[in-house]
Amino acid sequence: MDISLKPMNEDSFSEYLNQVIPAYANENIQSGRWDELGALNRSKKEYGRLLPEGLKSNNNYLFDIIEGKSSNNVGYIWVKVEDQTIAKSAFIYDVGIYSNYRRKGYAKSALHCIEKVVADLGVTSLGLHVFSHNTAAQALYNSIGYQVVSHNMRKVISA
Repeated sequence: MDISLKPMNEDSFSEYLNQVIPAYANENIQSGRWDELGALNRSKKEYGRLLPEGLKSNNNYLFDIIEGKSSNNVGYIWVKVEDQTIAKSAFIYDVGIYSNYRRKGYAKSALHCIEKVVADLGVTSLGLHVFSHNTAAQALYNSIGYQVVSHNMRKVISA
């Protein structure tokens, strides 16, 4: 799969936020972590906290995923480099492929590309989060070598 990662510009970043803020709210609602009431506002606040300076937020790298032959933007990926530990690590905060490009290998290729990006920054490990209901993403991550390092669990208590 011939793809490249192109740093987001302000226009693509704005489009990105317009798509992912409601999607993140919905994922949290679907997972049972958040109540529907107020979820969109909570999602906006979370993105504001994580990216306080937008595209210029320190150690954050946001990319459009560009298909090589057509030059179409097929998705996005966001990684943050953490240098406050003994070994330099990175965390993928978001990766997504637009619906008409899914199941064609773009996500797997983008994940391989981001590994090269963070390796060039001196990173020795790369992590990510996946919601438990997203079995397709879990299968993808497992297939390229990601391993579960912890599980969050919860139990709903009724009065």
